[in-house]
Amino acid sequence: MARGLAGNPAAPLDVLLRLLDDHAEAVPAAFRRRADLPPAVVAAATRHPVARVRGALAANPHVDPAIRLRLADDPEHRVVELVREDPGLALPDRAFMRSVDQLLGYFRRGLMTPTELRGEVIDLGTRDRRAVRSIATHPEPLVRAAAVDLLGSVHETSREQLREVLLHDDVPEVRAATAHFFAERERAQEPADLPGNGYAYRGMLSDLRLAPALIEYVLADRDGRQGADAMATNPTLPPEVVEALLGHPSADVRCGLARRDDLTSSQLARLAADPDVSVRTAVSVHPALSEVDRAAIDIDLTTAPWDRRTGLCWHHRSVLPPPPLPPLAESVRIASSVNPLLRRRAAVDPRLPADVVAALADDPDPDVRTLLAHHHPAAPPDLLLRVFREYEHRRCDRYRLLALPNFPTAALARFADDQDPAVRRLVAHDPQADPALIDRLTHDPDAAVRQAMAVCPRLPVDRIVELLGHAELAEAAAANPSLPVHVMRKRVASPSP
Repeated sequence: MARGLAGNPAAPLDVLLRLLDDHAEAVPAAFRRRADLPPAVVAAATRHPVARVRGALAANPHVDPAIRLRLADDPEHRVVELVREDPGLALPDRAFMRSVDQLLGYFRRGLMTPTELRGEVIDLGTRDRRAVRSIATHPEPLVRAAAVDLLGSVHETSREQLREVLLHDDVPEVRAATAHFFAERERAQEPADLPGNGYAYRGMLSDLRLAPALIEYVLADRDGRQGADAMATNPTLPPEVVEALLGHPSADVRCGLARRDDLTSSQLARLAADPDVSVRTAVSVHPALSEVDRAAIDIDLTTAPWDRRTGLCWHHRSVLPPPPLPPLAESVRIASSVNPLLRRRAAVDPRLPADVVAALADDPDPDVRTLLAHHHPAAPPDLLLRVFREYEHRRCDRYRLLALPNFPTAALARFADDQDPAVRRLVAHDPQADPALIDRLTHDPDAAVRQAMAVCPRLPVDRIVELLGHAELAEAAAANPSLPVHVMRKRVASPSP
């Protein structure tokens, strides 16, 4: 029940502070997501002795960023990690120093070899690119040397900045490794240069200049690692090799070619008529094609990779920044494309003007509508409700739509007997829903529906208080903002609220 009270938006300051003092184990789940925590509660939570309470604030995107950044110095490593999980925070270098120092401590105690230390440091920088500068400026030369292997993963501007730092390092080995890294990026790679690591192997084939011997080696698949599809996207590939790969037996290789910007009109036409539908689908979004060309290509949307489908609306925390948006004019242009894959790309642009939004809101492709609903701040209420009700894509969090300001609340009571339990839950959001109907749905066959009604402020007060004694619904009832404050105070003061 204390967990419910911690999330109750009507709980007064004294109740929240009492929860922090006497029932700290109950507050983290609610405090991680509440946008309305009073300043006094935030202040008390930041200095709370229980790390999970401090961690709840560290993970809460609604808390003042300045407060969360101070938690980057928290003595508990997990609290610092929770601060770092937000890719939108401009973290100071010190936010990563503890992780690096912890690895260095293992090394100095003989628990890691220099090679293992290097690998762990590289892994840290790979998982969060914001750590690379901390690694490149660390006092320990072994750590700074590891930063050289991370230069390829950072943005070009950052790479040039770090290049200057590492080329003027105090340690000759670090300077030499940095110079070698950039020299290698200019040198044509040979078969002997191929790394054993699969990601590095494919990265080399797709990004670096390749010597003729290496190209021939990959085409012959001498090592059995089938790297031709990665090589097909390499911008430095000679034109004659690109032409030869058009006849490669692997559809994956031909799909890789379809992503090249330097294809000729005859090459585009050949891929557009490819016998494999996945290749035709891949090339159908090529920027050099006209809309007439696209309309003539027989495609299958189910073969499209996730980055062109509804995976784009999968909202989750990631240390990787979102991909940059194209110029607005480009998004507007492709929003009217005959190709649904291009319209899906346009639908994720939150800058689209109202007329384009209106057109996409009625798009025949359900993925276009879903992406628009999740990404555009002015997505129409009717669209949000439609997408919620037509929910199909498990990678999309439809419950996130409920928090959007445009999500409609009027007349949701009409869904009280809908076959989909998630749609029945919408009744709790209707400000005009009959209290008797809300009460009836606390007996719904679906547990999530029962809980949604128990927290609905239109549930009769006597029923809310009654549910505090219900094993399943007590927590939801305690979160109900219509719960009388005197009842909250009485419950929080009891030994087991």
